[in-house]
Amino acid sequence: MVKSDINAICAAIEIETQGDFKICDGIRGDLTIQIPIEKFLPVIKLLVNKMDCRHLSGVTAQLHPEHPSKIVVLYHFWMGSGFSIMMLLPEESPKLPEIFSILPGADFYEREVAEMFGIQFVGREDMPPLLLPDGWDQGPPFIKKEVIDE
Repeated sequence: MVKSDINAICAAIEIETQGDFKICDGIRGDLTIQIPIEKFLPVIKLLVNKMDCRHLSGVTAQLHPEHPSKIVVLYHFWMGSGFSIMMLLPEESPKLPEIFSILPGADFYEREVAEMFGIQFVGREDMPPLLLPDGWDQGPPFIKKEVIDE
């Protein structure tokens, strides 16, 4: 992605979020833009409908290394170069709007992070199991708390 494309993406997101965004330093090789959860759907619609950004490369999640009660969710896009949209979700009852209806390629990614991290995708009714065995009842494995018997 040429610098003008990066600048255009940042400028458009700044307008859409009314300045409520942050460029994250320390994430190598990727422009990472943190936005509030409530700005997520408008930013995705902006990227898809106005900037023709339709290549969702992946969605990743992890517990925040400095704040274990938060889940970091990154939506990785490609427009000649990579950039990511990042949100911090509360570990208790994490929710995001679904984008499968806007970007059908998000199907696998939404199902994966829903299973592994317990993220609910609001607006999605059909979330069949993807990776976990049928009848799994032990909660999301990537936020599972280890209990040690003493």
